[in-house]
Amino acid sequence: MHAHSRRGFLRQTLGACWTGATLLDQAVFRAARARAQSAAALPELFDVQKVADGVWAAIARPTALINCNAAIFETGAGLMIVDTHSKPSAVASLVSRIRRGISDKPVRWIVNTHFHWDHTQGTPTYKRIALGADIVSSEATRNLIAENGAARLKDSLDQTRKSIDGYQEKAAQTRSPEEKIYWQRMANEAREYLVEMRNYTPELPNVTFGANLVIRAKDHDLHLSFLGRGHTAGDIVVCCPQKKVIATGDLLHSFAPYIPDGYPKDWPRTLRAAGQLDFERVIGGHGAVQQGRQRLTNMANYIDELAAAVSTGRAQGRSAAELQAALSPASFQSLADGGYGEFIVDSLLKHTPVAPGTTRAEVLAGAVGTNIQDTFTVVDRV
Repeated sequence: MHAHSRRGFLRQTLGACWTGATLLDQAVFRAARARAQSAAALPELFDVQKVADGVWAAIARPTALINCNAAIFETGAGLMIVDTHSKPSAVASLVSRIRRGISDKPVRWIVNTHFHWDHTQGTPTYKRIALGADIVSSEATRNLIAENGAARLKDSLDQTRKSIDGYQEKAAQTRSPEEKIYWQRMANEAREYLVEMRNYTPELPNVTFGANLVIRAKDHDLHLSFLGRGHTAGDIVVCCPQKKVIATGDLLHSFAPYIPDGYPKDWPRTLRAAGQLDFERVIGGHGAVQQGRQRLTNMANYIDELAAAVSTGRAQGRSAAELQAALSPASFQSLADGGYGEFIVDSLLKHTPVAPGTTRAEVLAGAVGTNIQDTFTVVDRV
């Protein structure tokens, strides 16, 4: 396929998003083109659903290198995209999907709810596509991207290279055709990620705020709020009170909490503060759209109980390994309340790659064991 026809395909696919071929380096869409090989559609990496009038959730499909969800808010001035995934091909996939069925309005705001790679590494690609868009975050998140973005990418690439060796070894060892296909797919997707991120450099937000930022549109407002430390030191939420929708990044989602950069003693309080906002539906950073506040309460209670159990164990002189051996999912009442533990398992099985043959009990035990280890490390973080 000749270069001019590839550019023509992308122009046609991205529609009004396209802003001059010379501004879009061919490497931006390398992975997408490598998969397509022709004028076929870009890979579908998201399931998009309408959450309210002018609001959509792009739910990430399972991939070896995870993408975050995105929330899409439409205003008269353009679109707000909340969180930008882990790689350029995800941006190309979602923008194509937006142009084919949601809106032809320009991207006006790009929001990073926090600094993690799977929520920020697509930001430079959105910026190339939408030159006039503002990149918005909390002040703390901008600082964390500046301080950690390049190093976290290097760690990600190094870990991905190691993972490929593990995937290949498992594919070679298994006698199960299903498992072989799974591990080969994981290895292939990891290789694609390495190629795609080869020339990546972080893009820093150009609009930051301390506690609150309100964007007023003709028929609704978008309230961006930093309510306290939680998943990271800079998490923000985006709330549209007129549409009764909130986008929470990884402060609240449908998986078990990811704690290494978190503040377990602050996080539940921050979640409960978010629960005071005016919403009925939640677009979290991962997993399905949530209805109401039940899972917010579940997650806050679980992190509270987890932090208390680990703090008690540390005070008794017990190691992380000893606590992992002593504490099972059944040790936490918060996982039983409202079926929260089963909800986490359902979400992980549906929205993340899980090796064939893995049981539900193994999924939950693995999540809880990881949470205990990570909480042990950071529970006294100030």
